[in-house]
Amino acid sequence: MEIFLLILFGFLSGILGGMGMGGGTLLIPLLSFLDMTQHTIQAINLISFLPMAIVALIVHSRNGLVCKNKVLYMIIPAVLLATAGSLLTKCVSQSLLRICFGVLLLAIGVWQFILAIKQLVKSGNSNKKTNISS
Repeated sequence: MEIFLLILFGFLSGILGGMGMGGGTLLIPLLSFLDMTQHTIQAINLISFLPMAIVALIVHSRNGLVCKNKVLYMIIPAVLLATAGSLLTKCVSQSLLRICFGVLLLAIGVWQFILAIKQLVKSGNSNKKTNISS
């Protein structure tokens, strides 16, 4: 049964990762239902991210959406900081790691909510201007 759940969780996170949301947003909470340590869950997430990122980079490159002269400026710091972050997690307790991830997800959710409200207000104002000028 656990292997079935792992395949299902991988499938779901792969779909979300392909849509641009980030599969770890779903993968980490789902894996926490299985009897795994938070450190193992984070490691699985980091490893599963690699093939998704490579495929996404290839697809976006083919569609002309990648500024190839600027990619290295993002890849090099990302690899260095991801490595530093993964080494840092070894020094942090499981409970603190879970809390930090939860706070991160909450902050991202609040940020996305604020952006959505701003977009609604902006589109509402443009609709009013269009109706007034008609």
